Amino acid sequence: MAIAKSAWGIDIGQRALKALKLCEIEGQVQVEAFEVIEYPQILSQPEVDRAGLLVEALRQFLDKNVVSGSILAASVPGQSSFTRFVKLPPVEPKRVPGIVRFEAEQQIPFPIEEVVWRWQTFHDPDSPDVEVGIFAMKRLDVNDMLGHLSVAGLSVDIVQMAQLALYNFLCGDQQLADGGATMLADVGTDKTELVVADGARIWTRTIQIGGSNFTDSLVRAFKLSFDKAENLKRTAASSKYARQIFQAMRPVFADLVQEIQRSIGYYTSLHREARFKRVVGMGNGFRLPGLQKFLEQNLNIPVARVDSYSRLVLSPSMSGPKFAEQVLSFGVAYGLALQGLDRAVVGTNLLPKEVARKRQWDRKRPWFAAAATSILLAVACWAFRSFADRTDPRTSGDLAQARSVITRLEALRNEERRLKGEGDKEIEEIHGDMKLYGYRNFWPSVLTMVSGSIQHQAVATDNPRLADYAEDRATEAQLERKVDLRSGRKLSDEDRKALEEQLNAVRERIADFRKTPRSARKVIVQEGLESVYHADVLTAAAAVKNREGRATRGTRPPTASPKPRRGKAAGPRTSTKRGFLVELGARTPLPLARANRLIREMISQSRQLAEQQSAFSIADCWIRDIYAVGTKVGAGSADRRAAAGAGRRRVEGIVGVDAGHYGRAGRAVGGGRSGPARPDPLLPDEDMSRDQRFVVCWVVVVEDDGVSLVRNPLESPDRPGR
Repeated sequence: MAIAKSAWGIDIGQRALKALKLCEIEGQVQVEAFEVIEYPQILSQPEVDRAGLLVEALRQFLDKNVVSGSILAASVPGQSSFTRFVKLPPVEPKRVPGIVRFEAEQQIPFPIEEVVWRWQTFHDPDSPDVEVGIFAMKRLDVNDMLGHLSVAGLSVDIVQMAQLALYNFLCGDQQLADGGATMLADVGTDKTELVVADGARIWTRTIQIGGSNFTDSLVRAFKLSFDKAENLKRTAASSKYARQIFQAMRPVFADLVQEIQRSIGYYTSLHREARFKRVVGMGNGFRLPGLQKFLEQNLNIPVARVDSYSRLVLSPSMSGPKFAEQVLSFGVAYGLALQGLDRAVVGTNLLPKEVARKRQWDRKRPWFAAAATSILLAVACWAFRSFADRTDPRTSGDLAQARSVITRLEALRNEERRLKGEGDKEIEEIHGDMKLYGYRNFWPSVLTMVSGSIQHQAVATDNPRLADYAEDRATEAQLERKVDLRSGRKLSDEDRKALEEQLNAVRERIADFRKTPRSARKVIVQEGLESVYHADVLTAAAAVKNREGRATRGTRPPTASPKPRRGKAAGPRTSTKRGFLVELGARTPLPLARANRLIREMISQSRQLAEQQSAFSIADCWIRDIYAVGTKVGAGSADRRAAAGAGRRRVEGIVGVDAGHYGRAGRAVGGGRSGPARPDPLLPDEDMSRDQRFVVCWVVVVEDDGVSLVRNPLESPDRPGR
């Protein structure tokens, strides 16, 4: 009889815990068990004990099922993950890992030591190019999920992103369309996962629209509690108020379709040859009556809801009707279990290496204990024999020979000490050369602090909308060229209609962005970033502040109060500190008062981010200048007019910005009356003359060189080094 190989796929959702056990017998995959445990409350709701509810659900799962002897695979949410695909140059296979690590350090927007990342190659038989998929998650999120599983008594073998598990389900269950791209839409409780499978190409996106949004629309429309609205949504098809219910949920339907259309448009703009042939619907959100028909009518693409699996068979002990009721919710668990059975297309494992090593050590510990016992017995036998030989007068000749060996050994040790003294100079030179590369991790951390303070959710909240707007403008231009009849491009009526619908959708989003007045957008546009090194940066900063205070006669905004680094008491400086004066030049369309508040919030966030770094600390930070973009030179002081006459300087960031009114990093040098209108380089049809330009200065103290010095190779491993 063949030995069965089994695996559990555990999907930790926001509304329920879903688990599926698959078993492979003689090449056939069958369902051995399944479990769906709903939480009393949705985990994403405020003031919910997320950890307690999750651990309780896991314990209920263990009480009902046996997991020993099976591979355990668990998922992590898609919105906390990172995916990138990179085409490799034609190089030798042994150089691929080094190139992939370099690309990962460039592409992943976090320090590489703060993430768990893996990679896998993808090759299309019809193309000579080889792509590498880089998949990463923040180590904190992975450890948080593993902590919940450990408290409940579960030790998983595989950790995978939910989106990649859905892709493995698409391929493993043969849900892909022939001759084109397939999109899977998994509508969950508070989000929708989109996965595009196009040959050997993968593309993913998470939409923040799910079943809870439909429930919230009913709460607002009918003034119900969340639980009553949820029950009304589930029974909408049989309710006598079905028409009113669907009318209340219609805006959410429209938002979901718009986001899916936007994703399709963006993907086709990246891959012009792509054609979508099928949309596969998954998740409990797809139980809503009319959702499948609504998507099909608005997307003009066939939409199929998964009501059964084509590559699974049920165990004789399984209940078919009960399993069929939960088919829509097992997409992620299905893909995880396939990976546990080594039948998945994407086989990356985000389980941290240190956790995997610890579990491997725990499994080998009994064998090490047995080996240690054997060694102790051998040493005891050797000691007894040595004692017996020493008491035997016949071994005196052997003792003399041993003393001769010891004498030669002492001579060799003396020679080693002499060589070690001669090699100290060379070791110091090596250490000096290594320090030349000590700052390769310093500046990425500083830049992460600056950009993170701008992009924080409490600061420039409209920056993502501005980026989406710029992307939509580029997409609009591409679509207009495709639709233009004068271009000579021949299009079928069907393709022209699809392009025009995409163009209209893009124009609607552009018009929606422009509805927000310019002066109400919380946007920060970086125009320059400069730094100057000082051997005594604290003294240099004090001199700069004193000099600026005399030049402005008290009109400068108040200086942000210095905040001591965590764990260090504030007090008088007793030694010099080397570091940099870093200046950021930027602008914002907000009025002066709101701009001041926004900049101070950015400074506060930069301090919090700096506290998480070990390479540097922030000794001081202040607003150096703030003024209107349309201000002209003429009413300022003589030194400002002289600085303005220095001509145009290059300001890093946006091409075309007039840097004539800037000193270092965009420092303002004018004051006076307003000038003519100035077009915004990002929004040419808008006037930025009323925007506020500002300069923020940070005093960055270097705390660590980032250099790990090599040990003297002449030193004995069993003795401490120099």
